[in-house]
Amino acid sequence: MKLKKMIPIVIALVALLIAGIGIAGMVWPVINDVQTGETQQYPDLQPQSFKEPYYRVYDAALGVVRDFGWHVEVEDRANGEIQAVDTTLLLRFKDDVTITIKPDGTGAVVTMRSRSRVGKGDFGANARRIRRFQAELAKRL
Repeated sequence: MKLKKMIPIVIALVALLIAGIGIAGMVWPVINDVQTGETQQYPDLQPQSFKEPYYRVYDAALGVVRDFGWHVEVEDRANGEIQAVDTTLLLRFKDDVTITIKPDGTGAVVTMRSRSRVGKGDFGANARRIRRFQAELAKRL
């Protein structure tokens, strides 16, 4: 008796899941690799320029990475590169993040790449990660 009552609920949940995936596919581009200034699906994501000295921008970027709880894999101050891994909260996916800081006159330019290791689409997670990082870095500098 209980099984007969549950079947319509299960069918409705499956239908909602399928519809949700379809809607998500229309909202977010099906990509899993986003880079500032390079990913045409996100033209708003551009490298950041700062007037502060290179070393200060590097330190601030590294501080943001650590405060976000990302696992730092490479910390190369001489070449201006930070490589880290962000683990998603829900399904524990590991996403790779590369931040590059280059001197630009008396200031510095920061570019960022965020790439999912799993799947063809990220439902906008990499773009959100970059936006969040950029906002925090701008706030610190």
